[in-house]
Amino acid sequence: MRIPLEIMMKQGINADGSEPIGWLAGIYTLGLFILVGLLLWSFVRTMRRAQQPWLGERATDPGQTVDQG
Repeated sequence: MRIPLEIMMKQGINADGSEPIGWLAGIYTLGLFILVGLLLWSFVRTMRRAQQPWLGERATDPGQTVDQG
């Protein structure tokens, strides 16, 4: 199906029928990717901190007993 040239010129439609993404949608998409990246980075950072021993604790395996003597 071909679109008449007058309609394409009036509405700004590309000849192949596609439309550009637009600046606003591109900025929103880029912002979404940045937010998701920061969220994942925060999860990884929190996970690494949770695996470290707290102050006053010794890093031992769960099967080992700590000498309290």
